[in-house]
Amino acid sequence: MTWRPYMVARYGVYGALAISALSVWLGEKAGGTLDFALMRAVFVFLAFTAMAFGAEALLSFSPLREPEERSEEAAKDDQHDG
Repeated sequence: MTWRPYMVARYGVYGALAISALSVWLGEKAGGTLDFALMRAVFVFLAFTAMAFGAEALLSFSPLREPEERSEEAAKDDQHDG
């Protein structure tokens, strides 16, 4: 499977925004002050964004697997089909 550049990081940032918004909403529902909820949301956003870019880096720089060798029968089948 091939990954588009920055795909994991992009969706990781979107997820971090959603989790941060959820963090603010839950903090407000729990009776916390708005400034505390916003500070916590910023921390959550930064933590999840760092994890997303870290995952992107791991996927980008991991060694590629060798392509699997096709059997002779599969090659013969391709010649007969086309």
